[in-house]
Amino acid sequence: MKKILSIAIVIFLLFSGIGAIGLQTQQTMDNNTDIETKSNFIELSFEPFEIINDQMNYQSLEIKSCESYITNPGSPMLPKMIKTFEIPFSSSNIKINVDVKETKEMDFNGEIKPAPTPIPMLPNTDLNIIKPLEKDDSIYQNDEYFPHEWYNYYVKGGINKNGEHVTFVIVHFYPVKYKPVSNKILSCSNVDIMINYEKPNKNIFPEESTYDMVIITSEAFNKKPVQKLIDHKNSLGIKTFLKTTDDIYQEYTGMDEPEQIKYFIKDAIETYGIKYVLLLGGLKNKILAKPRDTPNAGVSAWHVPVRYTNCFDNPEHPLLSSSIHDPGVISDLYYADIYDGKGHFSTWNTHEDNFIAAWGRDGVVNDTDIDWVPDVMLGRLACRNIVEVKTVVDKIITYESSLCDPSWFKKMISISGDGFLDQQDLDIQWDTKEVSDGDYTIYAQSFRSPSIGGPIDEIPIIVDKTENTDITINHDDHLKTDTYPYLPIAEIVSPSPNNVLGKDDLFKIPSEGRAYCNSFNGWANLEYTDGVMHIRGKSYDPRPYGNETNIHVWIENDEDEIVFSEWRNNTEMYYEGEWVTGEETLKGGGGALYYMPSDFEREIVWASNGKIGKKSESQQNVIDALSQGAGFAFLSGHGSPNVWADHYPGVPGNRAHGDFTGLEVTSLALYSPIPSKPLFPMSEISNGDKLPVVLVGGCHNSQFNVSSIYGFYDGLQYLFNLLPILKNIKLPEKMMWCHGSLVPECFSWYMVKMKNGGAIASIGNTGLGYGILGKDCLIGGLDGGICIEFCKQYGQNGYDILGEAYSQTLTTYVQTFDITNQDHAKSLQQWVLLGDPSLKLGGYE
Repeated sequence: MKKILSIAIVIFLLFSGIGAIGLQTQQTMDNNTDIETKSNFIELSFEPFEIINDQMNYQSLEIKSCESYITNPGSPMLPKMIKTFEIPFSSSNIKINVDVKETKEMDFNGEIKPAPTPIPMLPNTDLNIIKPLEKDDSIYQNDEYFPHEWYNYYVKGGINKNGEHVTFVIVHFYPVKYKPVSNKILSCSNVDIMINYEKPNKNIFPEESTYDMVIITSEAFNKKPVQKLIDHKNSLGIKTFLKTTDDIYQEYTGMDEPEQIKYFIKDAIETYGIKYVLLLGGLKNKILAKPRDTPNAGVSAWHVPVRYTNCFDNPEHPLLSSSIHDPGVISDLYYADIYDGKGHFSTWNTHEDNFIAAWGRDGVVNDTDIDWVPDVMLGRLACRNIVEVKTVVDKIITYESSLCDPSWFKKMISISGDGFLDQQDLDIQWDTKEVSDGDYTIYAQSFRSPSIGGPIDEIPIIVDKTENTDITINHDDHLKTDTYPYLPIAEIVSPSPNNVLGKDDLFKIPSEGRAYCNSFNGWANLEYTDGVMHIRGKSYDPRPYGNETNIHVWIENDEDEIVFSEWRNNTEMYYEGEWVTGEETLKGGGGALYYMPSDFEREIVWASNGKIGKKSESQQNVIDALSQGAGFAFLSGHGSPNVWADHYPGVPGNRAHGDFTGLEVTSLALYSPIPSKPLFPMSEISNGDKLPVVLVGGCHNSQFNVSSIYGFYDGLQYLFNLLPILKNIKLPEKMMWCHGSLVPECFSWYMVKMKNGGAIASIGNTGLGYGILGKDCLIGGLDGGICIEFCKQYGQNGYDILGEAYSQTLTTYVQTFDITNQDHAKSLQQWVLLGDPSLKLGGYE
């Protein structure tokens, strides 16, 4: 039997793309200490890498069996192989030996593309914080191989795919190294990996579970609806009991209330063998509730306290200015990550400075060595009153009491648009020294094929070397399209109509009225130097997956003679949110629909396919789509606690013209004296009992600490800035991200707590979400990647219990990415499940 199992494992590894050709386990016993020493061994082999031309004259290396890359911003984006070993929980003296074989050095003609910088997915600000694709000079100006080592490894504690507590030894192996200055590549084709460890002499977990789930709630909710949920779960064989926060505070000690709760969860795992934890309770008030008592916790205004991290997106962050940052976020993952890689209690206070999960906080050491892997499946129902408790309990019981009708459950709704404007810099250079002064017209036309071109853009200009140069931005492609899909669009952004190319030079990066993400590759800069006009603009194909166009730019004089002509072929632009929610693959990664079961209906509501519609229709079209009902829905774009939004393809006419509102909780806002109707648009969703699990990609949509007055206060500074007499008054920052909206409850929770519709559960960010521009949007993780992984866990790996799919998503994310990178760590800690972790997706027979 053991021989058959070993052969099966090897065959599985061979056909899973890992390239393993050997696997063995060795075991010895130290007679003097009774310590059992074991070894795991695996051999990996790699295919030759492929060289792919990428944006901005960079090149990428791809290895088919490597589905991941080094993604630290600015470092060379090289392939990475991930191998995770599972060894007994709390194993000690772990040692790894890597034997690299068959290396080959070669000259490399080109430059490896640097990994892009993540960008915050904010809904309504024209950011001046986006950095272009930048190289880390400490690497690119160095004549040493990067990475320095062939591998890194990490030791984590968590639950595996069978729900067992194990220690993960995660090996990140880099089959290719790059020496930038010498332009050389060093690759390997084979490697042996050996893991040695000492097995623990006891198991701290019960052999059989007494209970499966505990519900933690306040005494205020210890009432009939909660008992009804307990009875329902017990009837399904999910042995459930209740524990109040008052009892926990009396029985357990800790640095504060959240830690006391965490110690109880640890005890419940080791005493009862629980698998699920349901935190039942949010803030106590919708109108005014204090969200945070200390840097680490919100307690006094909460039915069940929240843990705040101290992970700051502060001025030291490579992306953000002092006015754009999260001063820590709510993280329910804190309650689920019970053990570290050594089997010890995971405090998230690794430097014992009493700042939980610190990162970027002045004078505080960064906690880069937190475990992050869940040891229990945990979710929260952020109810504020007993009415909400009754509502969500009834929804759960109805959902699970029978099989969901496949006519609606076997459907996924994808809603999205263009996340960021990732236009390449055309930089078409026209030397005006070769022409006489006079009137000229710049023409531009884009093509998706030789026979299919779009409208011609015309820009009349003046060449007059006796006058001062005058060049401005003209970003008006929103006037060219009133429906989607549409023909390819060419848009000359600089120069503008009737600009003068004169006697003096000019270079300027626009700030006022600039194009969105202008500094990404400098695609809309104003530049006229030594008589050379740098013609800049956009070329894109506004249809689903219309990621590549050719653009022709030519110039005619006032006698209709062509004096200049140039092409830019294979110009790329990606509508990130649509790729993330879609069913196509890109650079080896798939969108969310790619991983969903093949028998699921796809309802794709995108800006590029016309189903979002015009701005005046967009919110109603999203409401109509969700009202159909579905098993799953995924909204990927930009957000706040009040709104989810995104852009039309190519962000036409900048964000002021190119964005649309997809759905909002309320139209009541400080900046809108006459609110539009309905006052609560989300309440118009009428899907009854056809309730989806909703993934929400965007910033702060799941920030469940908001209340109306704090949301109103959050916009006062905006109003003061509009009034000269108040402009210099600076209010203390509340950082609720509501922008003056009177939001009673956040977007994601509002959808779950709705009566007669909405969602059965939602998953999203309690803080700033991050995305990747352009071609790497499916492989860089972060906001889009973690949602895609959830769909993979359900659709491909078959996890049909909500908490299992959610926790395996988090575990896989830790295994895949370098969590010593702040953006990845934050993406984990803020991704919250607002729902019942024991929920059977699709219901029970």
